Amino acid sequence: MKKFLIGVIKFSICFLVIIHIRPYYLIYTGGYKEKVAGAEIYRSLLKSKKKRKTKKILLGDSGAYQLFPNKIDSDTLNSLTCNQAVSLAGHYILLNNYLQAGNQVDTVLMMFSPTTFRNNLDQVFTYHYFLKPFYIPEYKALLTPNVIKQVNKIPFRQISHYPIILTSNWAPDFVSKDTINYTFLSPVAVDYLIKIKELSVKYHFEMMLLSCPLNENQKAINDRIDKNEINKVELVEKFDNYFKNLIYLPDSFFMDKFHLKHPDQYVDGYKKAMFISH
Repeated sequence: MKKFLIGVIKFSICFLVIIHIRPYYLIYTGGYKEKVAGAEIYRSLLKSKKKRKTKKILLGDSGAYQLFPNKIDSDTLNSLTCNQAVSLAGHYILLNNYLQAGNQVDTVLMMFSPTTFRNNLDQVFTYHYFLKPFYIPEYKALLTPNVIKQVNKIPFRQISHYPIILTSNWAPDFVSKDTINYTFLSPVAVDYLIKIKELSVKYHFEMMLLSCPLNENQKAINDRIDKNEINKVELVEKFDNYFKNLIYLPDSFFMDKFHLKHPDQYVDGYKKAMFISH
């Protein structure tokens, strides 16, 4: 019996060592950042810390990423697009990184669908797409009480950076129980729109809000938006332009509810709208 127990213990130790080798290697090399779902987030994080001469940067969700992926470098536009699941908190961190790196910008373009502004870090995607890349000591000082409150509701948050979890696509099947009392701007979005506006004053850049083309099925929802919520962030004029320029296309133009089948067809039009040269 004693030999059996010793054998079990040895096997368990060997097993634990073996299953941790690959995760630790992927963390050491950074290789997991290109292998996991949401690799575009880590790519934007990396780009956000690099010194560039580009005066215009683009923050955006996956719709914006379709039009201006962050894999493409341009002398006139630096794309830090990724997806909506990082919330406005994640997009703010990308912008702050870029400015802290010593980059000078004259325009920050923010291409988000209305759905992105509703994100209150209350999604099943929050664990994998926000906690893993952004909920780290480096960024803790940038997180508002609303972010901390939302994160504390997510199960297994304490192990989100455990090597086996961090280097995989695993996330808990989280269903938020929050009561939604807003139609457009979530508390997290309000926090970070104010912070981005403060950065615009401090670093003297222009903010421009726009959306990628939207599925016509979203129009009814967007028409019910209470625009009084915008008063909280004092960006009424910019959001007036945002809503005035929303483009709705038939459902047949989309792969799913949000993503275009042929995004390339719209790139030139958006470049003109953003005053970006070819």
